[in-house]
Amino acid sequence: MARQDKQVNVRMPQKLVDELKRNADENKRSVTAHLNFIVEEWLKQQQTNS
Repeated sequence: MARQDKQVNVRMPQKLVDELKRNADENKRSVTAHLNFIVEEWLKQQQTNS
C-alpha cells in the first residue's frame, strides 16, 4: 500500500471489527492488509463463479 492509494472509511459492528483484528493478528497481517486480502480473494471467487 502506498500513501497515494485511495482511503476508504467504512462502518462495521464492533463485534466484526474485533474478529477482524483477531484474525489479522493470527495471520500476521495488519487489519488493512487483511481486509485487502479478503476482498481480493472474494473478487477472484466472484470471477470464477460467473
